[in-house]
Amino acid sequence: MKSFYFIVLLLFGSVLLADESVLRWAADAESGAPNVFYENGDLSKLVGFEKDIIDYIAKRLGRRAEFHQNDWDSLVSGLQRNLYDVVINGFSPEEGKENSAIFSNPYYACGLSLIIRSNTDNIKSILDCSGAIVGVLRSSKAESVLTNSLKDVKIIGYPNEYCAISDLKNKRVDAILLDGQIAAYYTKKLSGLKIIDELDETRYSIVSAPGNGELMAAINGVIEDMQRDGSLDAIVSKWDLHNTFYSRLGEISSKIETPGSKPKSSGNQDKSTVQYVKVLPFFIKAACVTLVISILSMCVAIVLGLCFAIMRVYMPKWISFFAISMIELLRGIPLLIQLFFVFYGLPCIGITLPPLVAGILTLGMNYAAYEAENFRAGMAAVPYGQMEAARALGMNQWQSLRHVILPQAFTFVLPPLTNDFIAILKDSSLVSLITIMELTKTYMLIASNSFNFFEMGAIVAFIYFLIGLPFAQLAKLAERHLKLEKRAYSSRKIGGKHNR
Repeated sequence: MKSFYFIVLLLFGSVLLADESVLRWAADAESGAPNVFYENGDLSKLVGFEKDIIDYIAKRLGRRAEFHQNDWDSLVSGLQRNLYDVVINGFSPEEGKENSAIFSNPYYACGLSLIIRSNTDNIKSILDCSGAIVGVLRSSKAESVLTNSLKDVKIIGYPNEYCAISDLKNKRVDAILLDGQIAAYYTKKLSGLKIIDELDETRYSIVSAPGNGELMAAINGVIEDMQRDGSLDAIVSKWDLHNTFYSRLGEISSKIETPGSKPKSSGNQDKSTVQYVKVLPFFIKAACVTLVISILSMCVAIVLGLCFAIMRVYMPKWISFFAISMIELLRGIPLLIQLFFVFYGLPCIGITLPPLVAGILTLGMNYAAYEAENFRAGMAAVPYGQMEAARALGMNQWQSLRHVILPQAFTFVLPPLTNDFIAILKDSSLVSLITIMELTKTYMLIASNSFNFFEMGAIVAFIYFLIGLPFAQLAKLAERHLKLEKRAYSSRKIGGKHNR
């Protein structure tokens, strides 16, 4: 027992010591060039100009920089859970967020660059994007700039730059609007793209939780020193990121007050009720998209799964072997991999599917493997004598399946079908990764912009519950109805034997 307490004390002691000597910072290194990324995909080589900045700051503070990977949408929520101390990943200071996060003085500034395909002639500037489809990084400043600049532009949000650029090259979008240094990096690296317009200005700041005002004040002091002694300029020059916006950064920084030095009233209490009323229509619209995707995907799964089951049980061996191979293949590969393969992989061989079609087909095919096993089990539960009796009455195999076997098998299959529909309803959230604005993606966009993950998450969870509950109840009613029919059939006996 003493040794157990010693180990616990040692572990907690090491954590406390680490907290004093380590600056825990977070970013999303997935396709994050040139901010924070893995060089040539080598997970042992984390590089980027923001990494160089945070390494320098940590050194000046007498700490060791410790990197934490997180999705961009979840970076701020990780701060609120104290998973790390600061976030440095192209965040811009935002007004009215003092109760949720604090921002440092800016360490970099750039414009927003509009990228199009080299052979595009009808777009000369941002004004020509009226009525066009434009991609942006979700929850970024580019999204709000487009929304405020053009009313009839269709905006598609992406989780990372490469997905946006891939869709631009595959002609799913007409243009993309990215931060200047990101646009310059990828247009130099990839052929067939060009920058045609630069607008607005965005400034990058380090983000921390509201309780870290003392740490943020120290970081601000280091940033000011870096601007004075040229250390910051040396890092920017190393990555070739100079621009006209960055050249004015010193003037901007001198006018910015240190976060946490003066309490501010953001008026969040007064705005909360109004905020919920405003976001509710977006959630309802997204819930409808989720419902449509789930229902259509389940239809695909049922039809395809039934075909696989029939092929496996009643077809010749070579067809049965093909069905078994497809079932095991679809069950053995993670759904997310299948989704990326269909949406981003197939265009490499000339097959480009719209996001909605790709999402429905992928979910349907994946769940078809499970429905095939459900139908196979249901058909196996029907006594074989039923098939023999149907054949004796003159029915062929297909007629016997349609009129005798499958109606009875459906009674056994209905409960697992209901469970799978609830599961596909939840798994439909994965299609948010291929630019579909369903319920989960809408939640992430609203929550990451408002820094309000708890209340918004509770609303979305309740909506998911409301969507799934009616279908569960309908399945129970159908199951009860089928059982009543079965009992009525069983009760029609004469002398203990069925009527014939």
